[in-house]
Order: sequence, then structure tokens, then C-alpha cells
Amino acid sequence: MPPAGYIRMGSSGCLLPLLIILNLFFGRLIFSSTGLWLGVEAGLVFIFALQIKLTISRISKLLRQPNLDSLDRKPAGKIIDVQGQEIRDE
Repeated sequence: MPPAGYIRMGSSGCLLPLLIILNLFFGRLIFSSTGLWLGVEAGLVFIFALQIKLTISRISKLLRQPNLDSLDRKPAGKIIDVQGQEIRDE
């Protein structure tokens, strides 16, 4: 299980831009019709844009979560300063 705050990037993170570029330059040679070629290009760009949007929303959700390791909460037990003396909490 990944640690808290970990964003799992899909394995297609680098593959999609590569497919978009290859289709842009060599798609006309692969596909017989221009409509099919441009349709595949539009589909790849749409999937890539959707992946970017999902990644950004996950990052913003993580940034909006309250920090559990905040220094605002009081530690349980005695408070000891850096000199090793107990401090009375009032």
C-alpha cells in the first residue's frame, strides 16, 4: 500500500505524449483517411487532457487536507525543552 499523500501516476504518463507526437507526424502514413487520422489524434489529446485534469485535482485535494503533523496540537505527556528541563504547562 502506498504511503499517505502519495500520488500514483499512471503508466501512460510518458506514452500518451509520445503517441500524440508520433500520430501527428506519421499518422497520415498509417491511417488511410484524414478523418480517421485526425479523430485518433483528437482522442489521444482528449485522454491526455483528462489525465492531466485528474492529476491536478488529486494534487489540489492533497494540498487542501489538514496537516496531521501540525505543530499546533499539544503533545501528550510532559514537555521537555532542549536543555532537558521539564516545563510546567499551565
